[in-house]
Amino acid sequence: MIFYNKNKVLLGISLFFVAFLVVFKCILKEKNNKILENPGEVHFSVESGFYKEPFEVEIMANTGTVYYTLDGTKPDKNSLRYEGPVLITDASDNNNVYSMRTDVSTGFDKEEIEKISFDYPGYHVPDYKVDKATVIRAVSCDELGNCGDIKTAVYFVDFADKGGYEGMKILSIVTDPSNLFDYENGIYVTGKSYDEYVDKYRGSGEYYWREEFWGFWKANYRNRGIEWERKAECQFFDERGKLVLQQECGIRIHGGISRGYNPKSLNIYARKEYDGNKLLQADLFGTGYYASAVTLFQGGNDVQTKAKDYIVSTAVKDFNVTTMNYEPYVLFLNGEYWGVYWLNEKYNEDYFAYQYGVSKDNVIMVKSGDLEAGEEDDLKYYSLMYEFCSQSDVTRKENYEKICEMIDIESYIDYYAIMIYIGRYGDWPWLNYGLWRTKKIENGSYGDGRWRWVIWDLNSPGFSADLDTIKYVMENDVMFKNMMTNDTFRTELIFKIEELADTVFEAQKMDEILMEYQNFMEEPMKKHDKRFLGDDSLVIFNEEVEKIRIFFEERKGYLAPMLENYR
Repeated sequence: MIFYNKNKVLLGISLFFVAFLVVFKCILKEKNNKILENPGEVHFSVESGFYKEPFEVEIMANTGTVYYTLDGTKPDKNSLRYEGPVLITDASDNNNVYSMRTDVSTGFDKEEIEKISFDYPGYHVPDYKVDKATVIRAVSCDELGNCGDIKTAVYFVDFADKGGYEGMKILSIVTDPSNLFDYENGIYVTGKSYDEYVDKYRGSGEYYWREEFWGFWKANYRNRGIEWERKAECQFFDERGKLVLQQECGIRIHGGISRGYNPKSLNIYARKEYDGNKLLQADLFGTGYYASAVTLFQGGNDVQTKAKDYIVSTAVKDFNVTTMNYEPYVLFLNGEYWGVYWLNEKYNEDYFAYQYGVSKDNVIMVKSGDLEAGEEDDLKYYSLMYEFCSQSDVTRKENYEKICEMIDIESYIDYYAIMIYIGRYGDWPWLNYGLWRTKKIENGSYGDGRWRWVIWDLNSPGFSADLDTIKYVMENDVMFKNMMTNDTFRTELIFKIEELADTVFEAQKMDEILMEYQNFMEEPMKKHDKRFLGDDSLVIFNEEVEKIRIFFEERKGYLAPMLENYR
């Protein structure tokens, strides 16, 4: 009996171990399958960031062989094979590569520019080694050449004493150099589009260019649309050098005439097809807004100071107009220093939905007469409003009341008061204007279907102290001219302009803002101008800031008699 029980125990133990081995093998098999399902996942032992001393970084993968590059190109089996830790030092001693290119702007074509007697912008390639970060892009590939996802790390070493970064945030954009500089498909260069443009006019025997200003000459960077968007790795660092966002994104050239300048503004897009995210996964402006797109803005036509959009938008933030938030950034493009910018929000349906608590699918935005957000047929709502406001007899009470049902009249008045005060002209008001509304009525203060105006592009011609801007706008804006025939509108507009003169645009207040701006931007702009113009004297920067200061000192005095003509 005892012998029988002993055998039962031994049999039970044996069955237990058999079951255990079966379960263990299943777990191991499942684990191996998971690894095989995600081949080539690469990890760096040190995350992107700023470091005081040189260090070594290991590149690890759960399977396959690791290959990497140091020039921004996409790694594959023909790239450097990872054999052991990579030493990371201050890359600033490396030779300049991308910053030495002169095909990034027709502004470098001095010979052609001087033929038509326009000022040469004085662009220079740096005659010194610019600041640099080490860019490592790595991938793991199997024996058949199948590779996993590319991972990117960016390392800044010994930047504490370099100067020009105090208070500035840092954005690193890394993309395969061909996306930027390829002759046919590069978005940052003159490229094939420029050569075809040159051949067309030289072949016709014309000595002069059709467009007088070199910034308008056709080039790759003047092409638009999603087909001219390129995938990149964007890494955002705060002013202390802490990594706050690392995300794959799309980049495009942004702007009008400034597309031809050096450097250029960039639009940055989050897209599901890049990494599964429809939004940038960080609150980049400290407002709680996770944007689907932002703009890295080089200043537009205000390249000398980069001040106008920022100081005006900030000053009028509490008025009944839409304004952008701005954050100061320094860009590193494929590891090389690429100048000073503002990161600002981009007006789209996501922006208006978040800022005003309306439905994203219910937003209509019109920009310079074109539909920016909404469905194609939605432009009719703008056309109907503009036609009625331009052609109806607004001296009749019932017509003016109907207009106030179609537009937020306070927003319209605030918008024009601001633009008139800063002396905006040139490519405004028939261009560079924007407004939005909800298509259908919905709950909330801003879901009433009325048009409201947005502030943007204040860097083009403006800040002319003695300009009768009211007269100028009436000559160039049919709707505004008609609205000025209404006594109530005219009185409220004049009152708002006078309010601006005594509050946010008061000369002493603007002088303090400009002084603070000048002190903050002095070192970053010195570094920027040396990089792109070969001159770190800040003579032009200081002269242009002084012009803005003088404008605010003189503008109120010119406005007083001007406004009397319209009371």
